[in-house]
Amino acid sequence: METNLKISNKNEFTSCPFWIIIDPKQNFTVDEDGIHRIAGMITGIWFSREAAQIFLDRTRYNFSKNAKVYCHSGVYSDDWAELSEQLTEK
Repeated sequence: METNLKISNKNEFTSCPFWIIIDPKQNFTVDEDGIHRIAGMITGIWFSREAAQIFLDRTRYNFSKNAKVYCHSGVYSDDWAELSEQLTEK
């Protein structure tokens, strides 16, 4: 089986981009459960803003009205930077 994945070249001026959905919650604390609460606010990753937005639109019932697609950089992860270079659309 062959997988054909490409990272969007519409990278929003971000090096080694990936897109996530962030659904912020109020009143979370940074205690023993804090990291789990923060992780629970993040869904993804996607290789394009369009793909992430389609997922958010199709499953909007799972998210609050404040959920947004966010472009993030993986430039400080050597593994992601290498993969990003290989997968970016030319």
